[in-house]
Amino acid sequence: MLVLFDLDVTALKSSKTDTGTNTCAYTCKEARGDSAQIRLLERSTEPIAYVVGSSHGAKVVLPGQCVCVRAVVPAQSFDTETISQADMEEYEPVPGWPADSLIVDLVMQSSQNNAGTHDPLYLNARVTVSVDMRAVARNQNYNTRVYEGSAQLFDPGEYALDARIEFRNGQWNAEPGQFTPEFHETHMRTTLVTNALVQSTVHVERDLKHPTYLQRHQNLPLCTDGAASGRWIPEKNLPASWKQWQYMHPAEDRRVWVPYHCRLRRISHAEFVFHMSRSWPSVHWYGDSNSRRTLRPIVQAGQWCHTNNSMRLDCLCNDAPKDLFPSEWYARMPVPHWYRIHTQGVRRDEIYADLRLKEQPPTDPRPILDKDPIDNHTTYGHDYVPPGYRLRDDYFDLYYLFTRGTLDMQGRHWMRDITQEAIAPYPNADLVVFQMITWDVAFGSYSTFARSVELLARRLRNVYPHAQFVYRTGPYWCCRNAEDQQKKYSRLRFASFDAHARAVFRRARIWDVSGPSSQRPPEAKRNPENMPCLSAHSRSELVHLDNQIFINMLVNK
Repeated sequence: MLVLFDLDVTALKSSKTDTGTNTCAYTCKEARGDSAQIRLLERSTEPIAYVVGSSHGAKVVLPGQCVCVRAVVPAQSFDTETISQADMEEYEPVPGWPADSLIVDLVMQSSQNNAGTHDPLYLNARVTVSVDMRAVARNQNYNTRVYEGSAQLFDPGEYALDARIEFRNGQWNAEPGQFTPEFHETHMRTTLVTNALVQSTVHVERDLKHPTYLQRHQNLPLCTDGAASGRWIPEKNLPASWKQWQYMHPAEDRRVWVPYHCRLRRISHAEFVFHMSRSWPSVHWYGDSNSRRTLRPIVQAGQWCHTNNSMRLDCLCNDAPKDLFPSEWYARMPVPHWYRIHTQGVRRDEIYADLRLKEQPPTDPRPILDKDPIDNHTTYGHDYVPPGYRLRDDYFDLYYLFTRGTLDMQGRHWMRDITQEAIAPYPNADLVVFQMITWDVAFGSYSTFARSVELLARRLRNVYPHAQFVYRTGPYWCCRNAEDQQKKYSRLRFASFDAHARAVFRRARIWDVSGPSSQRPPEAKRNPENMPCLSAHSRSELVHLDNQIFINMLVNK
């Protein structure tokens, strides 16, 4: 596989605040558990998942230690009278990915400490840590598949397994021309016979001095990493000393995304534009309707679905192109389009104008003299403009082209659309944002995608030899069917396509919009009010969070 984008990323500095991906790499090798017990489990006739323990087989771990989770999945038996159409087809998982799709979470059940008291910071928090499971062996004697995964735990409390089977025998990877199986979950057994090395729960001790302890969060450095790991905490649990600007806007369930190793701050649209005007005054952006939803708050200066719990259709899910702007703007708006993003958002007289014919205003040269007195501000909403920015006229240019990943569909294809000739009328790009995955997962084959994404990456590098790059990941998909059976959506299909794209773009900055959603509590992942879209769109609350992660990545020093 080619690894492209060997870029100079000094302007997009890498954050050293998050943990490395190999922290738990050897946890399962060091915590195999009792071999006789495992052999017994492999004879099971029902799926079982359990916690092996820490690297020392301990039931209690310290913050930052890893635990190993193991799952045993016996062969599936069929009743010839009830066999489904999916069961009659042969499916192949993506190479290197498991045959069975297991969704496994470690979920905090209690914040009770060794003294028997509950930590109010984590009361009813339901902190959830997802566990990626990989196949490690298949026991031919008992016709079972064995999976393992590891997770690093930080927040104090007792965690229990929530383990479910989504698809069996590669059915999660329905390719074009194959029948799309219905989504159906089966709970896995997690309560086992007593054994010191085989557990269904694990307890994380409280360490008040550990840097990830919530009370110490404001001591962490600002996030400059668009893929920082974290957890969801009820807003009401946050320390009273925290100001609104010091944490993200809550999701619809009033939980706040809080990274473990760095801190996010609410950055106003005005400050974002000020920074972009000086560091990346020209942005070229390629993406599908998920990008279009991302751009809604940006072009409207944060004033899109910016009130809490807005239930408008476009806030929840709908994304017809005309909804991006008021109808009088949309009538003559071309695609692709060149936007000029001002401190006050996109101006009406510029939205469908040919900006080449308009005088290009100079960048506002004035320094920020009146710093934002955010400590005294009580409502730091999406549309808030700090005092020091209210009389400014900063701007940056954004060229946006709707793309359908690597596919040639409905008149659009990157081979025709991403060329030197196509971008010649627009300002040279300082920053290129590329978002893909959704259309390829829905309608493409993995093998074609794997080849095409490398060619696409090479084209981007050739067309933009001096630009900095940001790769925006695919969305998180969980626990539902798509609205169209022709779309081959599944959680692991999204994850496998995205993993390959990340590997190809790994020297670009990664903007991860799937990570926070994957760590939501099991009930939130499956609540139709939280995920009302049968397409792959997110609610407006998560769109605003995704944007703040992106903005923090670019603005923070």
